[in-house]
Amino acid sequence: MEFGVHRVIGVAQEPSEITDATAKEHYVVLFVSKGGCSVEINNQITEIEEFCLVLIPRGIKIEANPDEQRSFLIIYFSESFFARTEIDTAFLHNFKSFNKNEYTYRVLRVPEEYASYYEFVSMQLKLSKQNYNLAIYRDLAHNIVKQIVLLAAISAEDRPSNGLVCHGADAKLITLFQELIKKHVKEEKQVAFYAEQLHVGNKKLTNLTKEILGATPKELIIKELLRVSKKLIVESSMSIKQIAWELGYTDVNNFSTFFLKETTLTPTEYRKRWQK
Repeated sequence: MEFGVHRVIGVAQEPSEITDATAKEHYVVLFVSKGGCSVEINNQITEIEEFCLVLIPRGIKIEANPDEQRSFLIIYFSESFFARTEIDTAFLHNFKSFNKNEYTYRVLRVPEEYASYYEFVSMQLKLSKQNYNLAIYRDLAHNIVKQIVLLAAISAEDRPSNGLVCHGADAKLITLFQELIKKHVKEEKQVAFYAEQLHVGNKKLTNLTKEILGATPKELIIKELLRVSKKLIVESSMSIKQIAWELGYTDVNNFSTFFLKETTLTPTEYRKRWQK
């Protein structure tokens, strides 16, 4: 089986449930609902807050906590299950949250109202697993897992960088820069605007972001613009032209050129790929 889904409660689970998830180096997603729970990751008991997704790369050891009475949902899948195209393969390989050189695991908060969605997903995946000999159920499982990973990717991009380990005035300035980008990126895409708002020169801002975040101000602006673009393309019902206007582009072709350059897909192709 290339994918699986289980609800786990401490030692009450079937012995094979978690071992199946990691035995063949599957990618793993845990959903922790109301009340939170604890789970053993790489031989350490980890407490997870309620309404969180936990992304666990291949090869990371996961065990249930024998003393835990709260449940969590575990979804796992192989690369061959997920990657039906070269683009799917590239996405998995480039998604840092599934790279064990970057993370042992990554915890992402999700809106509380998503809880019912993941419960529904669990039922549909179990149904698909029971009928996996039928192509329509294989497609259903693939599309559900792909949507979960996409939502996780969008959520991961929403989070501020964990690399901000510097302290003092410089760190505060970079934090303010990140907040300004989130607030103004739809209207302002030039580094000079943000430098002026922060009362620093372009060169100083560049030196600080490269030192603290490992990226130039322009790269950070593009990253945020791309995140917002993907979110609107996937989650909104607006046309691509309307999205372009929303993001400050008077010419939809300029927006399409930007998106194609950054993702190798046009906005329309990206929407079709994640909504099919």
